[in-house]
Amino acid sequence: MNFTKTKKVVVAGLSALMMMTSTTSVFAAESGDKSANLNYQVSSSYDWIIHSAIDFGADAGVGKTVDRTGNQVKVLKNVIPEGKYLNISVKGSGANDAFTVDNGGSEVLNYDVSDDNGAVGVNGNVLSVPAGTNTATQNMNFKLNTTKKSAEVAGQYNERVIYNASVGVQPLKSGTTIDIEGAKYVVLEERGNNQALVMTASRVRNKVFQSDYDSHTLLRPDGQNANTYEGCEIDNYLESDWYNDLSSTMKVAIQATNIKQASYTVGYDPNSKEETGPNGQVYNIISRHAFLPSVSEIGKVVDLKNENKVKAFLNDTSIWTRDSHWHSAYYVEYLSADGGGLGLDSVNDIGGVRPAFVIDLSQVNYSVVK
Repeated sequence: MNFTKTKKVVVAGLSALMMMTSTTSVFAAESGDKSANLNYQVSSSYDWIIHSAIDFGADAGVGKTVDRTGNQVKVLKNVIPEGKYLNISVKGSGANDAFTVDNGGSEVLNYDVSDDNGAVGVNGNVLSVPAGTNTATQNMNFKLNTTKKSAEVAGQYNERVIYNASVGVQPLKSGTTIDIEGAKYVVLEERGNNQALVMTASRVRNKVFQSDYDSHTLLRPDGQNANTYEGCEIDNYLESDWYNDLSSTMKVAIQATNIKQASYTVGYDPNSKEETGPNGQVYNIISRHAFLPSVSEIGKVVDLKNENKVKAFLNDTSIWTRDSHWHSAYYVEYLSADGGGLGLDSVNDIGGVRPAFVIDLSQVNYSVVK
């Protein structure tokens, strides 16, 4: 046998195998995908303008209205994150952001604000422009209501109308029902900065407005009228027990809010509102997280003179408001599911409680109930 020839064949075979192995390894290293990043930046920014000063003129007379229409608020540029809205709201510079002007003394006149969609409340939204839409315009209308006294009070009346812009969620319309953490709430009023005044869609419990008072003087032990909301049994319950039982997320999102009680000279007429109570009582502006809604706040979502609409809103349950009857410290304004309208109930009766509060919607997960 020729061992030399056999050895050469084996060597040649090994060399061929090594070449095949080397070739296969190189081919495997070059297979697969390679990528490079592509970058483009769009900076968030917006620009907007408002109308000039509003001049209501002079000497209109008693019990008159003076209209100033066609004043525009314009968004000139709107580059904001996807899914967000540029929201512009409006408020006054009067007490508690009211739409008022005054003469530097005690004489205060109210003015009404509206836009193309109708009346606008204090801190109401006037423009919501979504991401991807660059410009928008809203017409603003102002109506001054002169004094109801027998004569006007001389002076130069001044104040300001204040607009605020913020980027956030789309505001919710009054009357919309939303779900937060499995509970349903009715939006009474949308406000600026992603906030809304809401009220529970159903009663949380039945409760006496105030049980501890002198039956002859109608005064509480602290000297306040029996139908004073500040410090009443429901006020204390809502601000302590009910609010503290909410989740930590809800408590962070709920904003402390300035509220004030009013009274009504005609218990069944929502237009008979007075700022003082029985015996000339002056109501304080108080700060609360949770509170009973007022007559005027509920009136933003339901026509209080329409029995059928009131009954539908109440869902068969009469509820308290925080407002009182002007002629007697014994009565509180309530909404009747039976009569379908505004009525009076005594402070020691049991009524339904539906808490209201102002919440920052950007801090909670919510859904609109269809």
